[in-house]
Amino acid sequence: MSETVLRAGFVALDITPPLGVCLAGHFNVRHASGIHDPLTAQIVVLELGGSRLAMVGTDLIGVSAPLTATVRERVHAATGLPPEHLMLWATHTHAGPAVHPVFDEPPDEQYLAVLASQLAGGVMAALERLQPAALRVAWGREGRIAHNRRYRLKDGSVRTNPGVGNPEVAAVDGPTDPTVGALFVDTAEGLGAAIVNYACHLDVLGNGNFLLSADYPYYLRETLKAAFGRPLVIAFANGPCGNINHIDVFANRRQGGYDHAQMMGRMLAGEVLKIEPWAKALEVSELWGRSRVLELPRRPYSEAELAEFRRVLGDDRIADTAYAKVRARTHLALHERGEASAPVEVQALRIGDLAVLGFPAEYFVEYGLELRERSPVPHTLVVELANDAIGYVPTPQAFDEGGYEGTSARFGRDTGPRLAEAALELVAG
Repeated sequence: MSETVLRAGFVALDITPPLGVCLAGHFNVRHASGIHDPLTAQIVVLELGGSRLAMVGTDLIGVSAPLTATVRERVHAATGLPPEHLMLWATHTHAGPAVHPVFDEPPDEQYLAVLASQLAGGVMAALERLQPAALRVAWGREGRIAHNRRYRLKDGSVRTNPGVGNPEVAAVDGPTDPTVGALFVDTAEGLGAAIVNYACHLDVLGNGNFLLSADYPYYLRETLKAAFGRPLVIAFANGPCGNINHIDVFANRRQGGYDHAQMMGRMLAGEVLKIEPWAKALEVSELWGRSRVLELPRRPYSEAELAEFRRVLGDDRIADTAYAKVRARTHLALHERGEASAPVEVQALRIGDLAVLGFPAEYFVEYGLELRERSPVPHTLVVELANDAIGYVPTPQAFDEGGYEGTSARFGRDTGPRLAEAALELVAG
């Protein structure tokens, strides 16, 4: 086999946890009572000239730095794959298990241990299945299913998710990113795998859902598999969507639940099907990965803020599950830990004329738009919640304006621009 021949391998794994696991993403404790659809890990590996990359998308709320490190270490020990050549990301489903403590409930450590073994084994299995392949890339647009969730009220303040039909809403306070990016992996048998990049929160099912589910990417995958008439590995990579979700405040209709998730997944799949025949061959002359760990400052707190946190925690009229108390507990714990800064990883993968940029945050959509515009590479996929989950990273302006994202951010106001600059430096080589 010539070293200049591109090869690819791909695997889909069932990573569904046992029933009873605590579901993450909301302020009420939810123990999974059933399985609507299986949670999966969708794995794509590439090889060219002795260099290999692995991209692992998981149906999880997030992944942690320790989980990523464990998977990378095991794969490296078994195969020699450099740690910086493996990117692990989460789709951000709110109908999956916790990877961090939820209120007073810790995550299921036994499940996380098994998960690490599954993911490492899945990458190894994909590397064993390498076969000659060709890549194609296509870009489309779906602007109907995602909406900026920050709104400017008539009094000039900004609120996140102010409620459908709220008469105090004056205007949307930010952009969306309707871009649909797709990387197709073809083998001698035809299309075998794809990575689909789109920016919209996976919280369509809501806090009344107690079933395990991948949310709308499940319907994306099922629609594509049915259309192509064959099993496919479809890794959904969520773009920067810290301020983007499925709710249009100006639309007077119910928005949420499995029927809405189905609609979104099918519409997104429809756009992928529309652009696939026109996908252009991707020239791959190089294959590499780089990562950088930045030591970034934690959010500073004033004495007035700390006093307010303590007041909220001492107020018995406020429920323990209310956002005010959750925020107060979180920020006081960070303050009392005494960490002035914390390490944050940024990663860039290069696949010839395409780059995959990974950020460990719920990154604001403005950064995705900026990074694609400024990238020195012809095609750039921007992926959030890659390799860790550090919470919201708003723009500096949104940080100052507050709202849910600004008040819950755990790092300083300049975190977003610093992450973006680091990624652009990495991908430029």
